[in-house]
Amino acid sequence: MLPQEKAAREILANSTLADLFDEWKLTSEVNDPYIPTVRGWLMDEFERRNPEGFNAWLDTDAADDTLEEYITARA
Repeated sequence: MLPQEKAAREILANSTLADLFDEWKLTSEVNDPYIPTVRGWLMDEFERRNPEGFNAWLDTDAADDTLEEYITARA
């Protein structure tokens, strides 16, 4: 793991859930080649915090903007 990725993941791990959802929403509005990587890191953190809710979101093929409902409803 590169030092930059390690630092980014540490920041995410220390962020509040509300902050993570804000970042998730922001990444859906930005067109940048690095956004898929950042969204992957965010998804890893959501899954770490609530694997049941995250997997339910994935299993239902739900829209990106419903992730918060799945994570918080099953927390």
